[in-house]
Amino acid sequence: MIRPILSFAIGIAALPTLTMPAPASAQDMINNLPDYTSAWVMGDLMQRRGRDSGDTADSKTNRKPDPQAILARQATYTPSAAVRTKVDSAFASYLAGRRPASAPVLLRALAADSPPGSAFTRLLAAELGNSEDAIRRQLQQGQLQGDYGRWLTTMGYSDRNLFDVNTAFLMHSWSIANGGVTTRYPKITFRTVRDDLMEHQDPGRMAGRSNTLKQEEAQSFALFTALLVSAWENADTRERAVLSSGVAKLGKRIGIDYRQVRLSAEGFAFR
Repeated sequence: MIRPILSFAIGIAALPTLTMPAPASAQDMINNLPDYTSAWVMGDLMQRRGRDSGDTADSKTNRKPDPQAILARQATYTPSAAVRTKVDSAFASYLAGRRPASAPVLLRALAADSPPGSAFTRLLAAELGNSEDAIRRQLQQGQLQGDYGRWLTTMGYSDRNLFDVNTAFLMHSWSIANGGVTTRYPKITFRTVRDDLMEHQDPGRMAGRSNTLKQEEAQSFALFTALLVSAWENADTRERAVLSSGVAKLGKRIGIDYRQVRLSAEGFAFR
């Protein structure tokens, strides 16, 4: 049985290393905002059931279509250059110290406690450049996003899937909020957290989400996670304290006090 876990508000991911590895050396790393449900759906997990499926030989013989497989397909977006440009532009403005005219929900939540120009934001921006034009060029080139996507691929996941990128976000942000702590079995832990997200997602709601909205959310979470991990790797002790504090504030805003929960191969649980 899985122990009860954290309280996430429905609405909106420890790893042996926090580097952003290249494909050949990949490591085993990872409010009620109405339209963003994947990572923030874990509020219901306080009462979730154990993992024993109760499958028997007969039930496997007559197995129905796997609902998780269907849900995973529903959560995968088809890339659009226009949506990518929109998200990249919002991030470039935010990281350069301006409030974008139109921002993904994740950026709006982040800016509530770490506004443009804050110490936390400047540390993220330093991974890309010292001006909005430089940051925009780096985002357009896509090296950081490409490294992140290839890392997820080596783990067996995709940066085009909401559950995959939200799991990575939850695990990495929890780790950094707690000073870079790690879990003993990162791959198993990743799978457990991802399964929890899927178990408590409403298939009808996911099926009704537009491709544009799915890409906007997935790209936002993937880009933020990649920036956070890269900034953490390059930060000194003082800067790491800033990053830990900033991501802990974001966690509280979306409904989880990262410093009050632990993470293991059984998923998230109160300490």
